[in-house]
Amino acid sequence: MAALAFSCRSQPSLPVPVASSVLPAAVVAPRPEALPPAGVVAVADSAAPVISPLHAPTAQVELAVPGFAPAVVSLPLGATRPRPVMVAAHGNYDRPEWQCDAARRLVENRGFVLCPRGVRRRDSPSSADARYEYASGSAFEKEVFAALAALQSEYAAYVDAEAVTLVGFSLGAILGAGLLRRHAAQFPRAILIEGGFENWTPTTAAAFAKQGGQRLLFACGQSWCVQKTKAPASNLTAAGIVLRMVSAPREGHTYEGGVHEKVANEIAWLFEGDARWAMP
Repeated sequence: MAALAFSCRSQPSLPVPVASSVLPAAVVAPRPEALPPAGVVAVADSAAPVISPLHAPTAQVELAVPGFAPAVVSLPLGATRPRPVMVAAHGNYDRPEWQCDAARRLVENRGFVLCPRGVRRRDSPSSADARYEYASGSAFEKEVFAALAALQSEYAAYVDAEAVTLVGFSLGAILGAGLLRRHAAQFPRAILIEGGFENWTPTTAAAFAKQGGQRLLFACGQSWCVQKTKAPASNLTAAGIVLRMVSAPREGHTYEGGVHEKVANEIAWLFEGDARWAMP
């Protein structure tokens, strides 16, 4: 099997073959009607249930994911209604905590940010400084759906996972793009940073649009990355996908600095028409 692309903060990414297995969207079994879901307070006289504000010691917490290492979640503290979800996929030799921090600065407290951990790299700097990768496209996909199911189970009353937004950096963008193509209806909008531009042919772009794809934001921190976006952007636009491209070509292979600033400036555009992401 071909080796996965290196995608740490200072290294360029290479294409990674993505497995073609398709998993159904996670389904959470309904709770018994006699008991309200976690976070819901029953109100007398048959009034509509009221969701108590979401509380936690910190905004960023770990989430147990059966069969995988714990994910990291950024919580919409104080939420009193179901909030949307953004899945943030980190790069190679990276950490989900870093990706969750960056993504939270994009969406603030408007929704959940779910950051799958992947598997630990053997060449991590130390036991106290572990770095992670995703073993393959199929492993990444299984982990994303398992993490979404765990999130819905843990925060049942607060999660609206009907249409999930994806943000991926480098390796996370490469594997994330494959996830978009296989599950466009569940992941109709996405940000792909420094990767994930390959394999958007006229055929795959048209299929993404037909199956529910809506908006994509491409972002680059290097000039060669900008060049790689041109053909796929043309194919996606021709297929009817609403797309924007931003770049800070002197920043390097990163999602921070000028790249983050450019992406942040387009968040309102990315969520346009999706009222769930509006601040309460």
